[in-house]
Amino acid sequence: MAKKRKSTATSLDEVDRTMYDSFRTTANSISQLYTHAMNHQKLSFHAGERNALV
Repeated sequence: MAKKRKSTATSLDEVDRTMYDSFRTTANSISQLYTHAMNHQKLSFHAGERNALV
């Protein structure tokens, strides 16, 4: 019985690790998307500002 419980715990650890890796990848992707959008917004703002001054 002890081996079966240990195996179940190992299996749960693997599931937790997989879920954490998926969460981390998703969080990093969202962060990169946000950073890219903010940089693009700055560039667009400055381009519009230059266009308005001309």
